[in-house]
Amino acid sequence: MTLAKVLSISLCMGWGSLAFATDPPPPAATPPAATTATAAATADAASTAAADKAAAADKATAADKEKTAASTAKTATGPGGVTPEQAKALRGAGYKADVRNGVTSYCRYRTPVGSRFETKECGAPDEILRQIAASQELVNQMQHATISH
Repeated sequence: MTLAKVLSISLCMGWGSLAFATDPPPPAATPPAATTATAAATADAASTAAADKAAAADKATAADKEKTAASTAKTATGPGGVTPEQAKALRGAGYKADVRNGVTSYCRYRTPVGSRFETKECGAPDEILRQIAASQELVNQMQHATISH
């Protein structure tokens, strides 16, 4: 069999599988029960309005709690006094938290140029973050220098 035949057969099989694929059936709609209809008809309009106001107040309280939780999470510090954003930047650079004698440092393994052996590189989080920022600034300067010339 030639390559063209194999490719055309596999292509037709792919199109055929898409053509004959069926969508999942939609969820069945449940008919309204007679008891809920009669209960809703007999409910007092004032109690319904009070329930709506209570539900709206609960939603507002829940939204306020979510906002405070989100702001607390942004300013909360993890091990070594590092915020979640800083921890994410450190993990992105390949560092992992290492706690020794109650002191948190961040370490990574790297292989120096010209060597086949890995070395463990550790440092304080603020020092590493400064190095990362300086490296990014250097890259930005180099990119802008190449673009302007």
